[in-house]
Amino acid sequence: MNIYNMMKYLFKISLGLFLCSSFVASCSDDDEAAFQGLRTDKEEITVAAEGGRELLLVESSAQWVATVSEPWVMVSPANGTGTTECTVSIDTTLISGVRDADIRFATKSGDVINVTVHQTGFGKVIAVEEPEGEVSASAKPDERYYETKVTANIPFSVMVEYQGDEADWLTVDEFDTDFDRGARPRTFKLRFNWKMNTMPQERVAVINFVPKNVDDVPEQPAVLTLKQKAALRIEDNRQGDSLALLTIFERLNSMSEPWDASENMRNWNNVTLWEAGDKDLPSPQAVGRVRSVAFMLFNIDEPLPQEIKYLKYLEKFSISSNVNTMLKSLELGKEICTLNHLKELKVFSYGLVSLPDEFKNLGKTLEYLDLSANNFVSIPDILTKENFPKLKSLVLVSNRRWNILDMRRADEHEEGIGLYLNTAVDNSLRRLLLWDSLEELRLSNNYIEGLLPDFKVGEDGIEAYTQADVDAFGGDTIQYLADKSMPKVLPNMKRLAINLNFFTGNLPDWLLYHPYLLEWAPDILIFNQQEQGRNSAGDIVRFDNTPLSFDYYYDVFPGTRDKYEIKEEYSE
Repeated sequence: MNIYNMMKYLFKISLGLFLCSSFVASCSDDDEAAFQGLRTDKEEITVAAEGGRELLLVESSAQWVATVSEPWVMVSPANGTGTTECTVSIDTTLISGVRDADIRFATKSGDVINVTVHQTGFGKVIAVEEPEGEVSASAKPDERYYETKVTANIPFSVMVEYQGDEADWLTVDEFDTDFDRGARPRTFKLRFNWKMNTMPQERVAVINFVPKNVDDVPEQPAVLTLKQKAALRIEDNRQGDSLALLTIFERLNSMSEPWDASENMRNWNNVTLWEAGDKDLPSPQAVGRVRSVAFMLFNIDEPLPQEIKYLKYLEKFSISSNVNTMLKSLELGKEICTLNHLKELKVFSYGLVSLPDEFKNLGKTLEYLDLSANNFVSIPDILTKENFPKLKSLVLVSNRRWNILDMRRADEHEEGIGLYLNTAVDNSLRRLLLWDSLEELRLSNNYIEGLLPDFKVGEDGIEAYTQADVDAFGGDTIQYLADKSMPKVLPNMKRLAINLNFFTGNLPDWLLYHPYLLEWAPDILIFNQQEQGRNSAGDIVRFDNTPLSFDYYYDVFPGTRDKYEIKEEYSE
């Protein structure tokens, strides 16, 4: 083809394309001009319970206005002309079923189109944030908890299933399930408090979140499996003792200076170890093991830490000064009762209200017991000379939860005021005074009222002083007791204290003429009762026959004058 023909051919093609495009454009203009009225690109909109936004295209040949039938639907813009892209916003639903709404588009020319909005409701749901969790074996008291989030729209409760023998080591704090948003799920934060694991095995609890109403069936079950790490194995050796002490210190949330675990236990404060040359060494295996320990200044709301049972050769144990003792009502715990060599026990200001039945197991060895400044409401029944035949000292001082001066106000405190008894109806004090092997009995600053018990020879096993007692005491120093056949009460008592109680009436002769009376500092520790105190009958508390001097005593016990009279003058 020559150049002329080629140019002619290309011209024809270009002309054809031009005519074709002109035709298409003409057809499009004709269609646009032909549309008259109102239309949308959707007839229905369906959204989930959470709501959201949907786009809707509106075409109109005239000005239009949109209105909605329900307030939970909003259209923006709500009016326009021509082609407009609208945003339809749907709120979250508050119901569990399906709800509908209409969007009405209308023009001034009378054209109307309805678009229906369908929103599905929430299903019944209980969902836990994490299906599994883990806690440590031990921690300070204020750190022993596990928190999780639960999303729900139906009331639920918590049920715990424990795997294995260990149970009840989890408790859940109270939580609010007020569903003020209808069926819209709410998220709750739950706290589970856990007890320390003292066993060298992992503990597992399966926590089920179950509907309170049987008709509420959630779409899926909600379960949290909580695992607790195993405790370190405490072995029966010196290293086991050190680990037990460190664990006890941690559990007590002690405010004392912590021990340095890298140092030898011999350098730890308030800790002594058995030495090879000790007279009372229980066995050769006890050398280097803990003999005594004292804990002070702590904050605990539990019984004594269970790890105390691992201190196999413990002879002396002292623990004192819990925080806010008067607000606590704690048990001692059973583990300490397994110790076979314990001779001295002091649990001071701990918050105790009871002793376990197993406590009498300590009677085989216990010689000194101090349970002062606790919250006992009576003298524990377990404290008898039959249960504790080796006990020499019993100290129950200042068991006052509240300080009151008038016993008529005792009922104002529902939890009790402390160690209270009336000797007219309660024989527990009489029981203690019959404990003839005791060498120390201190009951100061409690709420004991009534008469100080008296005794007669021949009753309750009471014998009279004999010439053999006089000779054993040192000749004629106490001859008066045998001559008068006085009842022999607390014959070995070297220290007696009953001051600052609410006694009334007379001091009995067994006390006024007791051979150790002047050893007891009676002006301070016997005669004086609660200052300005009144008993439950409203009477002023005091002994009616308190001696003004001890001349009566020296008259009948002339051998004591040289020994005690100087002390009396010095004390004045």
